[in-house]
Amino acid sequence: MNWNQLQYVITIAEEKSITKAAQKLYISQPSLSLSIQALEKENGTPLFERNRGEMKLTYAGALFYEWAVSTLHSHTQLEWKLGDIVSGSRTLIRLGLSPHRSERLLAPVLERFYSMYENCDIQIIEQPTYILRQMLEEDKLDLILDISSPDTINFESELLVKESFILAIPDSLCPFSDPSPKEEGISATPQIHLPALSAVPFILLSEDHDLGKISRKICDTAAFHPNIRCICTSSNTAFSLARRGMGIAFLPEIYARTTSFPDIHFFTPDHFHDTRDICAVYRKNIYHHAQFQVLLALLREIVPAIYRAA
Repeated sequence: MNWNQLQYVITIAEEKSITKAAQKLYISQPSLSLSIQALEKENGTPLFERNRGEMKLTYAGALFYEWAVSTLHSHTQLEWKLGDIVSGSRTLIRLGLSPHRSERLLAPVLERFYSMYENCDIQIIEQPTYILRQMLEEDKLDLILDISSPDTINFESELLVKESFILAIPDSLCPFSDPSPKEEGISATPQIHLPALSAVPFILLSEDHDLGKISRKICDTAAFHPNIRCICTSSNTAFSLARRGMGIAFLPEIYARTTSFPDIHFFTPDHFHDTRDICAVYRKNIYHHAQFQVLLALLREIVPAIYRAA
């Protein structure tokens, strides 16, 4: 038995096909079949059975698969630990966050990080919450900057900031002729009564988007039925359409912290004061190398400072 054979079993189980697994592993199908047969002979029991053209794990195979995943994961952790000891070793951090947070939060964090570490690659994955959470659970990401995880057993959700919500209203739809100056910061952002906007078009995010759910909750608590002109799946798209005068958009407060456009004014709903936790979310009880720890420390320091900025 060797490390390759463990990966072979995992890949066949996930692809449910010898042919697809061989293609993914870049080896020939006969070689893969022979290797699995040798492993089954060594263990004295079949690991797979063919069912309607699919390769499915036997009961013994399922036990072997779970052990193989755990063993390879432990092996990776050991390699990272040893890599920290070796001078000049290169590491990879897979960081996931939504596009609007990436655009507004990452630059100062990465500037500081790379002033300390040149030998670490950071792969940035920009996706909505539900995809980021799934990728983290599948070990395709090391860290996400997003709302907290409901899985408190396997994942740490370290609170960075409590985020509130605003409305971005273009000049052409603004109900006030002289809104409060933007430079006064979000603490001075004027409040607005949603029912007063019943005739104004709105741009909402879809209901599978976290902010889409929150936007509808804000409207429900005000007994307000928005005049929906457009539904999209990106906060940045909603903001761009608002800037064009297409409608009013609900946005996270970070837009008011980091955005200054003469054609957009920011308001807060006068009846809604809920917030959501923005966290650094990562797997518990595994080894996190030194570069990961430094990146996490920078997120703790810089992200709250950006939200506090006027």
